[in-house]
Amino acid sequence: MKAWHVILVLVLCLLCFVFGRYTKKVRGEFVCKTDTFVHRDTIRDSIPYPVYETVIQTAPELFPVYITLEGDTVREPIFVPIRITQKEYLTDDYHAWVSGYNPSLDSIDVFQKTVYITEKVKARRWGIGITAGYGIGKHGLSPYVGIGGYYKIW
Repeated sequence: MKAWHVILVLVLCLLCFVFGRYTKKVRGEFVCKTDTFVHRDTIRDSIPYPVYETVIQTAPELFPVYITLEGDTVREPIFVPIRITQKEYLTDDYHAWVSGYNPSLDSIDVFQKTVYITEKVKARRWGIGITAGYGIGKHGLSPYVGIGGYYKIW
Protein backbone atom coordinates (compact mmCIF):
# COMPACT_ATOMS: atom_id res chain seq x y z
CA MET A 1 0.00 0.00 0.00
CA LYS A 2 1.29 3.40 -0.91
CA ALA A 3 1.90 6.16 1.62
CA TRP A 4 -0.28 8.71 -0.16
CA HIS A 5 -3.28 6.31 0.18
CA VAL A 6 -2.88 6.24 3.96
CA ILE A 7 -2.42 10.00 4.13
CA LEU A 8 -5.49 10.52 1.93
CA VAL A 9 -7.63 8.24 4.17
CA LEU A 10 -6.45 10.02 7.32
CA VAL A 11 -7.12 13.46 5.82
CA LEU A 12 -10.60 12.36 4.70
CA CYS A 13 -11.33 10.99 8.18
CA LEU A 14 -10.20 14.25 9.75
CA LEU A 15 -12.31 16.32 7.34
CA CYS A 16 -15.39 14.16 8.00
CA PHE A 17 -14.84 14.49 11.73
CA VAL A 18 -14.54 18.29 11.57
CA PHE A 19 -17.51 18.57 9.21
CA GLY A 20 -19.68 16.40 11.46
CA ARG A 21 -18.57 18.23 14.60
CA TYR A 22 -19.53 21.71 13.41
CA THR A 23 -22.64 20.92 11.38
CA LYS A 24 -24.47 18.64 13.80
CA LYS A 25 -28.06 19.43 14.69
CA VAL A 26 -29.03 20.04 18.30
CA ARG A 27 -30.91 17.06 19.68
CA GLY A 28 -32.34 16.18 23.05
CA GLU A 29 -30.03 14.74 25.68
CA PHE A 30 -32.60 12.85 27.71
CA VAL A 31 -33.62 9.25 27.23
CA CYS A 32 -37.14 9.72 28.55
CA LYS A 33 -37.43 12.66 30.91
CA THR A 34 -40.93 13.83 31.73
CA ASP A 35 -41.35 17.48 32.58
CA THR A 36 -44.63 18.35 34.32
CA PHE A 37 -45.93 21.91 34.47
CA VAL A 38 -49.01 22.64 36.57
CA HIS A 39 -50.94 25.78 35.70
CA ARG A 40 -54.05 27.08 37.46
CA ASP A 41 -56.52 29.15 35.46
CA THR A 42 -58.98 31.50 37.13
CA ILE A 43 -62.36 31.17 35.49
CA ARG A 44 -64.74 34.04 36.10
CA ASP A 45 -68.33 32.99 35.68
CA SER A 46 -71.33 35.22 35.14
CA ILE A 47 -74.04 35.29 37.79
CA PRO A 48 -75.28 31.71 37.81
CA TYR A 49 -78.88 30.65 38.23
CA PRO A 50 -79.77 28.05 40.85
CA VAL A 51 -80.60 24.58 39.66
CA TYR A 52 -82.56 23.60 42.72
CA GLU A 53 -84.02 25.59 45.65
CA THR A 54 -85.22 24.07 48.93
CA VAL A 55 -86.97 25.72 51.87
CA ILE A 56 -85.12 24.54 54.97
CA GLN A 57 -87.20 26.25 57.64
CA THR A 58 -89.13 29.40 58.46
CA ALA A 59 -87.99 31.68 61.24
CA PRO A 60 -90.15 34.35 62.87
CA GLU A 61 -88.70 37.82 62.47
CA LEU A 62 -89.85 40.82 64.50
CA PHE A 63 -91.15 43.52 62.15
CA PRO A 64 -92.19 46.93 63.60
CA VAL A 65 -95.42 48.48 62.31
CA TYR A 66 -96.12 52.14 62.97
CA ILE A 67 -99.77 53.16 63.11
CA THR A 68 -100.81 56.82 63.24
CA LEU A 69 -104.18 57.45 64.93
CA GLU A 70 -105.44 61.00 65.52
CA GLY A 71 -101.94 62.50 65.76
CA ASP A 72 -100.43 59.74 67.85
CA THR A 73 -98.00 57.18 66.43
CA VAL A 74 -98.31 53.75 67.89
CA ARG A 75 -95.58 51.16 67.39
CA GLU A 76 -97.04 47.68 67.10
CA PRO A 77 -94.48 44.87 66.50
CA ILE A 78 -95.64 41.78 64.65
CA PHE A 79 -93.85 38.53 63.78
CA VAL A 80 -93.44 37.74 60.10
CA PRO A 81 -92.36 34.24 59.00
CA ILE A 82 -89.12 34.42 56.99
CA ARG A 83 -88.17 31.52 54.69
CA ILE A 84 -84.62 30.23 55.01
CA THR A 85 -83.69 28.47 51.78
CA GLN A 86 -80.81 26.55 50.32
CA LYS A 87 -79.90 27.08 46.65
CA GLU A 88 -77.78 24.69 44.63
CA TYR A 89 -75.60 25.91 41.76
CA LEU A 90 -74.15 23.33 39.40
CA THR A 91 -71.97 23.41 36.25
CA ASP A 92 -69.22 21.19 34.88
CA ASP A 93 -66.55 23.14 36.78
CA TYR A 94 -68.13 23.63 40.21
CA HIS A 95 -70.92 22.57 42.54
CA ALA A 96 -71.97 25.17 45.14
CA TRP A 97 -74.66 25.42 47.82
CA VAL A 98 -75.72 28.70 49.41
CA SER A 99 -78.03 28.85 52.43
CA GLY A 100 -79.69 31.67 54.30
CA TYR A 101 -82.41 34.27 54.07
CA ASN A 102 -82.92 35.19 50.38
CA PRO A 103 -79.55 33.75 49.35
CA SER A 104 -77.93 34.42 46.01
CA LEU A 105 -74.53 33.69 44.65
CA ASP A 106 -72.98 36.93 43.45
CA SER A 107 -69.88 35.49 41.80
CA ILE A 108 -67.70 32.44 41.94
CA ASP A 109 -64.05 31.89 41.08
CA VAL A 110 -63.01 28.42 40.04
CA PHE A 111 -59.33 27.57 39.90
CA GLN A 112 -59.11 24.91 37.25
CA LYS A 113 -56.00 22.77 37.28
CA THR A 114 -54.27 22.23 33.94
CA VAL A 115 -51.34 19.83 33.67
CA TYR A 116 -48.93 19.96 30.73
CA ILE A 117 -46.63 16.95 30.38
CA THR A 118 -43.64 17.28 28.06
CA GLU A 119 -41.65 14.18 27.24
CA LYS A 120 -38.12 14.54 25.87
CA VAL A 121 -36.49 11.60 24.12
CA LYS A 122 -32.72 11.29 23.87
CA ALA A 123 -30.95 10.20 20.72
CA ARG A 124 -29.21 6.87 21.21
CA ARG A 125 -25.42 6.74 21.49
CA TRP A 126 -24.96 3.23 20.12
CA GLY A 127 -26.35 2.01 16.85
CA ILE A 128 -26.16 -0.68 14.20
CA GLY A 129 -26.91 -0.14 10.54
CA ILE A 130 -25.95 -0.69 6.93
CA THR A 131 -22.64 0.95 6.23
CA ALA A 132 -21.02 1.92 2.95
CA GLY A 133 -17.65 3.49 2.48
CA TYR A 134 -14.09 3.12 1.43
CA GLY A 135 -11.75 1.04 3.53
CA ILE A 136 -8.46 -0.78 3.74
CA GLY A 137 -8.57 -4.52 3.01
CA LYS A 138 -6.19 -7.33 1.98
CA HIS A 139 -5.60 -5.81 -1.42
CA GLY A 140 -5.32 -2.17 -0.34
CA LEU A 141 -7.99 0.52 -0.49
CA SER A 142 -11.34 -0.57 -1.88
CA PRO A 143 -15.03 0.35 -1.55
CA TYR A 144 -17.21 -1.83 0.67
CA VAL A 145 -20.82 -2.25 1.81
CA GLY A 146 -21.67 -4.07 5.02
CA ILE A 147 -23.23 -4.03 8.45
CA GLY A 148 -21.50 -1.79 10.93
CA GLY A 149 -21.89 -0.32 14.38
CA TYR A 150 -21.25 3.15 15.66
CA TYR A 151 -20.92 5.13 18.89
CA LYS A 152 -21.99 8.75 18.94
CA ILE A 153 -19.39 10.87 20.77
CA TRP A 154 -21.28 14.22 20.84
